[in-house]
Amino acid sequence: MQYLFIFLKGLMMGAADLIPGVSGGTIALITGVYEKLLKSINSISWKNIVEIKRSGVKFVWNKINGGFLLTLLSGVITSILLFSWLLEWLFKNESIGLWSFFFGILLASFIFLIKIEIQKKTVSFFSLLIGIFISYQITKIAPSSIQTVSLWYIFLSGFFGITAMILPGISGAYILLLMGVYQIILSNIRQAQQLIFNFNEEVFVDVTQVLGIFFLGIILGIKFFTKLLTFLLDNYRNYVMSFLIGLMIGSLNKIWPWQNAVNKSNLIENHQVVPVLPHHYSGDDPELSKAITFILLGFASIFFLEKIKSFLKK
Repeated sequence: MQYLFIFLKGLMMGAADLIPGVSGGTIALITGVYEKLLKSINSISWKNIVEIKRSGVKFVWNKINGGFLLTLLSGVITSILLFSWLLEWLFKNESIGLWSFFFGILLASFIFLIKIEIQKKTVSFFSLLIGIFISYQITKIAPSSIQTVSLWYIFLSGFFGITAMILPGISGAYILLLMGVYQIILSNIRQAQQLIFNFNEEVFVDVTQVLGIFFLGIILGIKFFTKLLTFLLDNYRNYVMSFLIGLMIGSLNKIWPWQNAVNKSNLIENHQVVPVLPHHYSGDDPELSKAITFILLGFASIFFLEKIKSFLKK
């Protein structure tokens, strides 16, 4: 049962990482696996790999918390493969409901996290404000559009994209948008799915090259950044947690349900939007009742997760 819940958390993280404006790190922090995930990834080292010869696979597997990592990663990968098509459809057809649900999740998360993590110290509140400012400024940067990219740029996209995915509030998908490679990566993932049913050698080589370099950047980026974050959490936990929660708060404008387009482009990369009040929404219908319903559902889902966490601890 424990691993089932870990897998479900991985599914939620994977879905969040596909959405520009929501972070898998946010979901990890909300569901209580954030620090455990960082420490588990950080424990994967050459030293522990060599240890297999002396102590055996089982000892090292337990040392790096392999069961937890494998289950969570399986959930993330499964979510990306299964939901990439669904989320794209929701973006186009049910955007208000989708954003409302995640908005409700983040609102409920702040109540729990601020109550538990934020201490009544000036430095903690200062760290919170810095996090809010940085995250908000990142969401204001306009996405770029690149038609063709080199492999070294794909590598950097993976490196910095996964760094953002680890940070609550900073969307890795949005970083890919800013770097102009979001649609390229998503397209290659779709092509990889299609190869299962319709294999083409030329497409296979191209997709393997792009995704291989991208995932190499992810592996190196996640190893570097988890080591840094683990050190900071071990030595400055209160301030770092305040900063991370600030990052989440600062990203709220990016997932506000009502967004008006700044330009006329239909391309995701060029689609710049600005948050507005429902009565200023330029779409067909602000769908206020639907938005409130999904905000409440998102809000309730966090309370449900907290109840599950409390039950498992007993």
